Amino acid sequence: MSADIVEPKPLANVLRGFLTGLAGLLYAFLIWTAVFYAIQLSSGGMTPYGWVVLLLPAVVTALVFAVALVIARRRAIGAFVLVLLAGLGLSAVFLLNTFSYVIRNLAALTGA
Repeated sequence: MSADIVEPKPLANVLRGFLTGLAGLLYAFLIWTAVFYAIQLSSGGMTPYGWVVLLLPAVVTALVFAVALVIARRRAIGAFVLVLLAGLGLSAVFLLNTFSYVIRNLAALTGA
């Protein structure tokens, strides 16, 4: 009798996989932006502190993505999306704050 009941679990898993992939691409864009910005600024020379400051947003974004997946893995789809979007927003704000810091303190980071 239970053969007539179709469980929506495979569809939910496909949707969760699609949303994870889409969020992963957005997080990867933030990582790529941070690395690209670090490469662009390093052409004039960079101190070790400058490298740490410029690559920290890439590392933080990857960690936030991993933590968001761990926190949201057993939640409903709506909560899953909200946690991933909150992590994406947190990572984007951290990236922009870091860029602002670099612009204001460029001489200290490049050793000029």
